[in-house]
Amino acid sequence: MQKYDFIIAGSGLAGLSLAYYMNQTILREKSILIIDQDTKTKNDRTWCFWEKGNQNPFDQIVHRKWQKVYFHGTNYSDTLDLGEYSYKWLKGIDFYNFVRTDLATNPNIKFVNERIERLIDTPAGGFIITTENQYLGEYVFDSIKPLRLDLDDCHNMLQHFKGWEIVTDKPVFDPACPTMMDYRVEQQGVGVRFMYILPESPTRAMIEFTVFSDSLLSPTDYDVELHRYIRDFLKIENFSIEHEEFGVIPMTDEPTPQHIGEHVIRIGTAGGYVKASTGYAFQRTQRFTQELVRNLVTVGKPLHEPKKFRQRFKELLDSTMLNVLLKNRASGKDIFTALYKKNPTPRLFAFLDEDTTFREDLRIMATVPLGAFTLGLLDALRKRI
Repeated sequence: MQKYDFIIAGSGLAGLSLAYYMNQTILREKSILIIDQDTKTKNDRTWCFWEKGNQNPFDQIVHRKWQKVYFHGTNYSDTLDLGEYSYKWLKGIDFYNFVRTDLATNPNIKFVNERIERLIDTPAGGFIITTENQYLGEYVFDSIKPLRLDLDDCHNMLQHFKGWEIVTDKPVFDPACPTMMDYRVEQQGVGVRFMYILPESPTRAMIEFTVFSDSLLSPTDYDVELHRYIRDFLKIENFSIEHEEFGVIPMTDEPTPQHIGEHVIRIGTAGGYVKASTGYAFQRTQRFTQELVRNLVTVGKPLHEPKKFRQRFKELLDSTMLNVLLKNRASGKDIFTALYKKNPTPRLFAFLDEDTTFREDLRIMATVPLGAFTLGLLDALRKRI
């Protein structure tokens, strides 16, 4: 059996972010093992997020950034001024390569490509059995545990998306301004559907079809919607597909306890890093993994701060949004249109980042359909009780 100070199960966004921040502190002197069956050598995902200035260490590998975005909703289209914020596009492969290059300078950090078959907490430490070896860590950070997504007293949706990076024969894109959300696509069933466009040049862009719903579409449905949008809204007849990506992110208020025993700590989706009502995870992951590292350095344990009233209130708002969408209490398209039409974009970004005050939260919630959200709030409270 091989023993390590820290073992990170999974080398995705959460696992690599945690390892990166460890490597910037005295924790770099500890033995660290990262286990993942995937080598992360493909550009398998896109992260888009907003941020004030250049606050994270990955800004140097941001693929594109913008100070304004297009928005298309219900009878409303506008160019949104982001104020102090920038809207940023980070490619998965650039993130993987950047972090792995940084970690490769530390001989105390080891990667193994193995499939984890069992991960448990024991009195001696976090114990992992893979297809090839057994490992024991003083602390194991688990990002691979799947959520159940079937609890009756929880709200469970999926954010699923397919994107094409296309090249056109004529200039049609505005490289200075992406389309952050376009709700003009046909809305069907539970949830909401929208497109977004990340332009690289007048003739090249990533076009992503995103759905919030309680189930996936058939594989061909994503292609049909992308073709329709490119033809009918962008008026593009000739193009080639240079890259494809597909992903599924759980949007759920399922409880995500982070401490599983004394030695196993869940991170990433398993640890509740994904914001339930939007599926955004990049900035929350940076915030939470830095908190873990800070506590390891200062008190020697990966403690999490107890939830305060504001955090619990924001979680209740997330549950309310999921309830409204799942129960079709109001059109998701109309809800998001109202939010972006009636609120300054910087204030809304701060709200989605959970950086607003209780009073600011109430001001923003006053701009959504109050009847639908009141019913959703009462139902969400009933489920919790």
